[in-house]
Amino acid sequence: MKIICVEGNIGSGKSTLVEKLKQKYLGREDVCFLQEPVEQWLQIKDKDGINILEKYYKDQHTYAFSFQMMAYISRLSILKRAIENPKYKYIITERCLFTDKNVFCQMLYDDGFIDDIGYQIYNKWFDEFNYFESVTYSYVYIRTEPSVSKYRVDKRSRAEETIPLAYLEKCHSYHELWLNTKDSILVLDGNQDVCINPDISSWYNEIDKLL
Repeated sequence: MKIICVEGNIGSGKSTLVEKLKQKYLGREDVCFLQEPVEQWLQIKDKDGINILEKYYKDQHTYAFSFQMMAYISRLSILKRAIENPKYKYIITERCLFTDKNVFCQMLYDDGFIDDIGYQIYNKWFDEFNYFESVTYSYVYIRTEPSVSKYRVDKRSRAEETIPLAYLEKCHSYHELWLNTKDSILVLDGNQDVCINPDISSWYNEIDKLL
């Protein structure tokens, strides 16, 4: 089985590209699509109805570890079900477990939002459960300037997404550091709007080669 991970900063166009690929490969019963389980995250709320994503963005010191554990568990759950389905040969996923570990959890640890104990617990969970035999990974990286990501995030105006440019710049740096180590990777120019990109067919052709 091959897992193709669509990667990129917040606001880079990952969800849109995955939706377009879903339409392109409509009818391919051997291809499974997994989008980021944001809806599951939004269902985790406190007694005042404030969801975990909104609380995390407002107070990372308090909610960094709990949010990363929830993101890991929810992502692992949907991935495990897909891998166990014998009809699937390919999984196209919006981000992956390695993104959580190498970008978001690492960044939060480096910034002191997750302490040493929490970081060790996270990595123990990660190493214990993130193992699947006969699975290979390729990456599609939508490389996008942080200022472009910021514009798109502000434009879509989700209530829980008040994200500073500095945070997006840091996310971009961690994506670059992590993905530059990958051999099987396709890098796309995310500064173009995926919805109106005249070169989208060339993107499709390159992604076809991964299947």
